Parts: sequence; structure tokens; C-alpha cells
Amino acid sequence: MKITINDDYSDVRVDKFIRSKFKNLSLSAVYKLIRVGKIKVNGKKIKPDYRLRLKDQVEIFLSDQEINDLTKKDKIKINKITFKILHEDNDLLIVNKPSFLASHSGTGVMENNLMDQVRFYLKNQQASLINRLDRLTSGIIIVGKNPKIIRELNKLIRENKIEKHYIALVKGIINQDEGILRTKLKRIHEGFQHKAIVSDEGKLAETNYKVIKKFKNYTLLGLIIKTGRMHQIRAQLQSINHTIIGDKLYGDEDENKKFKLKRQFLHAFKVIFEHPITNKKLEITSELPEDLNKIINKL
Repeated sequence: MKITINDDYSDVRVDKFIRSKFKNLSLSAVYKLIRVGKIKVNGKKIKPDYRLRLKDQVEIFLSDQEINDLTKKDKIKINKITFKILHEDNDLLIVNKPSFLASHSGTGVMENNLMDQVRFYLKNQQASLINRLDRLTSGIIIVGKNPKIIRELNKLIRENKIEKHYIALVKGIINQDEGILRTKLKRIHEGFQHKAIVSDEGKLAETNYKVIKKFKNYTLLGLIIKTGRMHQIRAQLQSINHTIIGDKLYGDEDENKKFKLKRQFLHAFKVIFEHPITNKKLEITSELPEDLNKIINKL
């Protein structure tokens, strides 16, 4: 099977393109097919994050029977959604992701992730997550519902035209009321986990912060990320010795025990951007979840 890329799919990642064509095929199955060369672009092996270009030739080296067998094997059964809808129109779906729900399939998480639930809600309509959150981070995720909006939203992300605001509770007192965290972060493997560390070999990460409230031994921060590196906020706050409360990967174990919080105190609470289709300014907010509010009330 050979597909020529038109304007609708120009600048779309190849893994997302394949998912749009075979909606019941799991992301892990797509990755495997790309890795073993069953999916190529212009006759060459590519990586899952390759962005398609106009007139690219996507080749899928599978028979109809193989495709049918794979989609049957990987079809995921979802009968409910656990996210909250914050905004929806013909092009956009903006949701509040609860903690403990993975954004997509990945290490140790194959089924019933946010992407699966979104597909269930949209009745298998093509969709793509524009931003992602760690499994233990709650908050706002933007979903594009058609190729045009997905392409335009990804462009806004690259041009840093979508403001993404977070709230975090950190160890210690941050004396400077506002500032910028600017470091280079490198991805590493530690045991079975991915992690980000400060390294000159890494990519630039930039986060603006502002103190919301100071407690006796803790600081509540508002943060705006200017780049989208993996674990950016968590790793940068660790680098200045103000780790997020409840963060088991980057945090302080003794501090975490005091709060008995089952996940990191990090919530994506606001996004601000111009709707690419209607040109209207959108400002969507999400309230602090109950488990995090309880921590604040105890301080």
C-alpha cells in the first residue's frame, strides 16, 4: 500500500498519520512496524516522530489480512471516560486529565490511556494530543480533531504561541518572587525509567516562575514553560534544590513521607492561545484537584 501525502497531512508525525488510517491499531504496534521497516517514507526507514512533507510517499508493507489481524489483536475496549471536558468545538477538544491516567501508551502502560478514551469519546474520529502530561501530573491537554487543526496547533507549539501554566508546591522557601529557570536538559535511562538531567550536552529548557504563596518550609509556585522538554519543570526544580512535593523520581523521599501524597504536586491549570480556525482568544482553566487542595489546607 502506498499513500501520497497531501496538504491535510503535511507536517503531521508519521506515527500519528498511521494511527489516523488504522484507528484500532495501538501506538506500540505502530512503533514496532516502523522499527522493523514495515512502514517507510520515500523508500527509507524513518523514526516515529518524522514529520511528513507534501508529496511524501508512505509505504505500508502489510497485506490486508495482516492489517486486519493486527487491528483485531490490538483493539482496545473502552466503555467510559475519566477525563473532564473543559472546551469543545468542531475542531478542538480541551480536557482535564486526572492523575494516574497516562496520556498515551508507553512503558508499562498499554491500554485505557487518555488517547484511547478520547478516541472512544469521539467514536474513532481522527484525533491527536497536542501536548502531553506525565501520568502522575493532572491538568489540561489540548486535542486536535482534524488534520488541519492538528497541523496549525503543532505550529503554535513550535512557535511558543500556546501559554501553558502550571502550579507546583516545592520544598523550601524561594526568596526571589519571580524569575527564569534556564538550563540544558539531557534525557537518560535510569533503571527502567526515563529521566532528565542538567547537562551541557542537553537541549535548552526555559521556565518562568512566580511565587504564589510562601509557607513555613514550602513555596507554592506558578510556572509557565517556554519549551517542552521531558520532565522539564521537575528536573529544573530539582537542579535548584526545590523539588516538587510527592515527586518520587526527582523529589526528597523524607519530605514526601510527611505528606503521604501518592503523586507529585504538579497541575497544568491554564492554557492561553488564539484558536487557529476562529482566531478567537481562548483562555481555559482547570481547578486544583481535591488531593492537592488538601495539602494546601494543611500548611
